[in-house]
Amino acid sequence: MRKSLLGVLVLILLMTAETFAQAQTVSGTVVSDEDNLPLPGVNVRIKGTSRGAITDLDGVYSLQASSEDVLVFSFVGFLTQEIQVGNQSTINLTLMTDAKTLGEVVVVGYGTIERRELTGSVGSVNAEVIRDVPALGIDQALQGRVAGVQITQNSGTPGAGISVRVRGSSSISASNQPLYVIDGVPMTTGDPSQLGFGGQSSNSLADLNPSDIESMEVLKDAAAAAIYGSRAANGVVLITTKRGADQKTQVNLNMFGGIQQVWRQPDFLDRRGYLDLMNDAIGGFVAGDFGIPRDEVGDQDLLDWYYGGLPFGEDVNTDWVREVTRTAPIQNYELTLRGGNERTRYYISGSFFDQQGTVINSRFNRMSTRFNLDHDLNDRMTISLNSGISRSVQNRIVSDNTLNGPFANSLAASPLWPVYDEAGNYTRPQFFYSNPVAEGMENDNINQSIRIFTNALATYEVIPDLNVNVRVGTDILNFQERRYTPDSYPGSASAAEGGSGSFSTNNPIKWVAEAFVDYRTTFADRHALNFVAGHNREENLITTSFVRGIQFPDDRFRYVGAAGLVNEGDNNFVAWGLESYFGRANYSLDDKYLFSASFRADASSRFGPNNRWGYFPSVSAGWRLMDEDFFPEIEQLSDLKLRASFGYTGNQEIGNFAWRGLVGAGNYLGTPSIFPVQLGNPDLKWENTAQTDIGIDASFFNGRLTLIADYYYKLTRDLLFSRPIPTQSGFGTYQSNIGSVENRGFEFTISTVNMDRPGGITWRSDLNLSFNRNKILELYQGEDVFYGFGGNSLVLREGHPIGTFYGLIADGVFATNEEVPEERRAFGIQAGDMNYRDINGDGIITDDDFTVLGNSQPLFFGGFTNTFTYKNWDAQVFMQFSVGNEIWNAAGSFQEGMFANFFDDNNRATVNNRWRSEEDPGDGLVPRATIDVSANRNNQSNSTRFIEDGSYLRVKNLIVGYRLPSTVVDRIRVSSARVYFQAQNLLTFTSYSGFDPEVNFAGTDNITLGVDFYTFPQPRTFTLGLNVGF
Repeated sequence: MRKSLLGVLVLILLMTAETFAQAQTVSGTVVSDEDNLPLPGVNVRIKGTSRGAITDLDGVYSLQASSEDVLVFSFVGFLTQEIQVGNQSTINLTLMTDAKTLGEVVVVGYGTIERRELTGSVGSVNAEVIRDVPALGIDQALQGRVAGVQITQNSGTPGAGISVRVRGSSSISASNQPLYVIDGVPMTTGDPSQLGFGGQSSNSLADLNPSDIESMEVLKDAAAAAIYGSRAANGVVLITTKRGADQKTQVNLNMFGGIQQVWRQPDFLDRRGYLDLMNDAIGGFVAGDFGIPRDEVGDQDLLDWYYGGLPFGEDVNTDWVREVTRTAPIQNYELTLRGGNERTRYYISGSFFDQQGTVINSRFNRMSTRFNLDHDLNDRMTISLNSGISRSVQNRIVSDNTLNGPFANSLAASPLWPVYDEAGNYTRPQFFYSNPVAEGMENDNINQSIRIFTNALATYEVIPDLNVNVRVGTDILNFQERRYTPDSYPGSASAAEGGSGSFSTNNPIKWVAEAFVDYRTTFADRHALNFVAGHNREENLITTSFVRGIQFPDDRFRYVGAAGLVNEGDNNFVAWGLESYFGRANYSLDDKYLFSASFRADASSRFGPNNRWGYFPSVSAGWRLMDEDFFPEIEQLSDLKLRASFGYTGNQEIGNFAWRGLVGAGNYLGTPSIFPVQLGNPDLKWENTAQTDIGIDASFFNGRLTLIADYYYKLTRDLLFSRPIPTQSGFGTYQSNIGSVENRGFEFTISTVNMDRPGGITWRSDLNLSFNRNKILELYQGEDVFYGFGGNSLVLREGHPIGTFYGLIADGVFATNEEVPEERRAFGIQAGDMNYRDINGDGIITDDDFTVLGNSQPLFFGGFTNTFTYKNWDAQVFMQFSVGNEIWNAAGSFQEGMFANFFDDNNRATVNNRWRSEEDPGDGLVPRATIDVSANRNNQSNSTRFIEDGSYLRVKNLIVGYRLPSTVVDRIRVSSARVYFQAQNLLTFTSYSGFDPEVNFAGTDNITLGVDFYTFPQPRTFTLGLNVGF
């Protein structure tokens, strides 16, 4: 027996030795037939096995293979090719473009599909497109890249929230942000902040490093998104992170560093202009009080009358915006390892990102790491682990939608005051505000986010093509905020409190567990079928706390524990969950008749027992028309597919207890008590969006020109809205389903290969255009809803879009008293005042003359990318644009107020064109300066004077790179190296007079769109970068 075993063992060893003796190292370079440039990321596999390699940045691969092995080369968008090794040790290959793929393999919910078989509307972004862009988060990286996706970077503050709309705004009070799904698990998004920082919101998506992303798909229509049911009405963004490969370990180091600057600064009054404005506004009062002729009032008289004299020299001429802004550094470092063997593949990354803001003391930095692992337990079972951990710290400043904070205060501060007095103490250059530099430097406004996002997936092949999948995942966020406001500088908000400090936490934990089966088969050489079906359960646990203290002994002690009095506190726990069943089936006949159907049933604890379950089906079909025998042969046409879809999706983002009757805790006459605070509605149900999509996918000239076009119609019913009820009930409103909104539009994505000379210049272009029309169809009893500044600067009105501006139509300025109608003179209107249009013709201006002034919705928007290569050089120019949208420059009413609100506010230089006299009426658009409050506030009314065209064309990114030649690379002993220069927000063409046309002062607010109120602009960024492979 022992001899037999020994013989078998020797035989096995001899066979193994023979196998290794036959194996050899095979290497080579893979290039594209289009431009003869290297193709990174090509899969090179040994046929019949899972062993292989992936080409690096230079298209180079290397693996062990025997002479009998056949190498299979495959890459998205190219024809798969096979080559037998034989006696070759070097195999170079040119991959041929597959014109019929019309793109690539597309990730969809719970699976993938080839784009040629796709019947829904899905936009894709490859990681290579955004590789060198200094994007803080994935939403910023998506901007302008996908048709139908409108992304607004609301503020230039590092880490600030970004507004994302997929095919328009569908809701008024619930969220309009899409659902983000990372490696199959939905991410907790939204603003976790509990402390007010003006209109800014914190960006949860900034916790994810964009460089870890392999691809992003945006599911836009119901056919693509309905499998996510109750959370898919605003679209779904599927994010796939990078994975390992069967290859030797590849190490890549990527880094960049650079500077950021304020790209634009509107002119404000200097010392001379400010004193002239002051003279026009208060000179008459000064003359009367001092008993001097009006025309003899001088600068010193003005200062003595208003300030009681200023102890600063006449040479003081402070540019406060320059004092609170700076040239700020930005830097990023990333190290990745990617490799594996036949059974185990891994991807590991670590990164550090640091962005200081162009406003003093603002900053965002992130440290992150990712570990993705795939392991084949055997031929049937694979386990995948995806784990990302990040720590983000944001130094926030109060800005946007506020009159406070360093930026807003700098625009109002008088140029007559220096930053510091002679003793080195902060001055107070505006009576109603504090010192802008002190606001930026002395306050602590810091938040920290620690996030663990991980999931594990086990896949078991029951029989060929039938898999059972089980996934568990979690998203754990620990979000902390700390604020301290000292009382040590004049005008401090806590001057009367002896310093104030706050601390808050928000700790949401998401648990996801799901099981699903997927099956794919073909039969009779004509029929192809695949389906997926499964069950999902999700639980969310949210713990929040807040504490505030005052009376701090010293500014060196800035935590609440040092407060002499803790005067506020709060602590809460909330839980909510979802239970879901889902499925999808795809069927094709003869590879030209395509059909798909999906369904999801969701039960959410956010809705009452009468409507807890929601059902979201979809159907779609595609017809590969070009494959029909009757279709004429057109030489220029390479591929043609028609598709159509219809389905329902939902929106459940309304909070966790909207349907319940709630009570609050307090005390009455010193006795603890509870009292009702919300009236329940057990019939509350989902917002339901029905969407129709008709599309065409076409390719021309053997793939040199591709077109994807869609028409869509979205109708959202049962809007979640607070309905007014009689106050005799003890409540003013209660949650109900009221109203409807529609979005309809066209989308176009056009890609062209303009030039592809082998070994020479290549030039490719990608253009996406979106035309969306938003309209409110129904409100409660058809009543208008007014909101915004003054309570009536914006309106929700049937037949008009969300974000409609409301006010008076300004017909210029009355140049003479003779032009002022008699009826208006009785109200004190005179020459130099605004001439508002009398719409109802009664001779006076009242609320009846207010009307719709415009809206923030663009006529069209999009992005245009041009990519060039020449030998070792590459370049990319990406432009983003929006046309036809309007901006309400609400800050302009203060910056051209001419002492209307706060008497010593500085003003924009445009007020130099003001009316001064009947002989000097100015430009006829800017009224007179006066401290007559009633007259001046009349001149400041919400009107077309402050509604501006917000159209813009922005050179968003310019990238120029150079790949070091192999002679240099070999000398420095690395496998590849590339250096590049990048400029972001390089040029902006716009007629908007504010700091930045890409603006929304209210963060990600649903209905307050296109309003600029002291919103800090995006910076212009220049970086130098290096990519090195080892």
